[in-house]
Amino acid sequence: MMNFIYKRVYIAIAILFSLVSTTSLASNFNVGNTVFVAYPAANIKDDAFIVGKVNQIMPNGDFKISVLDYVEGHDYGVSCVPMVKNESKASGNGLGDVWELWTDTTKLEKEKLDYVVSKDDVLDLGYGKSYFIERNNLYIVFGRWKSDAPMLNIERVIEAEKQARLNGLADMIPAFELVKLHRMSFYGDFGRPLQAFESIRFLVSALNEIDRLFQSDKILKMHWYAKARDWKKLSKNTKLFFLIEAIDKIVEDAKDQLYADGIEQAAPEDLEQLNSYLNKLKRR
Repeated sequence: MMNFIYKRVYIAIAILFSLVSTTSLASNFNVGNTVFVAYPAANIKDDAFIVGKVNQIMPNGDFKISVLDYVEGHDYGVSCVPMVKNESKASGNGLGDVWELWTDTTKLEKEKLDYVVSKDDVLDLGYGKSYFIERNNLYIVFGRWKSDAPMLNIERVIEAEKQARLNGLADMIPAFELVKLHRMSFYGDFGRPLQAFESIRFLVSALNEIDRLFQSDKILKMHWYAKARDWKKLSKNTKLFFLIEAIDKIVEDAKDQLYADGIEQAAPEDLEQLNSYLNKLKRR
């Protein structure tokens, strides 16, 4: 018991130290350093970043950088301030022609413009790359589950939950919990695919958990049942985005299972429960 407590305390301290160290990294950068400017998105798939070279440290601690690499498609206009390169050669304060040079804020001009980025978004290059790779790995695990990858076992999902906690994505865990229930509905010990009739009682458990979630989270329930979902809004909420995608898949797979061969061998009470839940989970 004491070992367990020590382990939990150690993990908590490690996470706290990591947060403190990464949030204070910006104060350690100098002109000439290559940095990682992070713009993580709640749905992960819209994550964006800039790799840039620090050209100037502004009075408030923000950084003026030249862009070396970046993710296209993100709107950088809300988070970056454009500055004409070689301001002494430009008219006035160098801002006169800047918006003519930067008309598409989803693309960054490398040759003619530098950008001022917030010190709060700047990370050490190595840490930033690793952080975004870990986020992408979690998205890949979830995507592999959605595509029914047969080699995705429960142990990998449990590992993903641990990584989610360590990378600020604990809000993905409720969805991963549903992922585990779904995998248990279709694969038994040692990855053996279950017969259709064997899966029914496990699917009932998964749908029961969804019903429990709806009873305890009215906002989740409202968004899931909505006729026209506001995906733009949902994409800004990690928990809602991944839960709704997980629930969609489980419900659809449960419907399909009712038409699988040999389903009549399932326990009648399990089939009755499954149909009852599916009737409750109809979006009208």
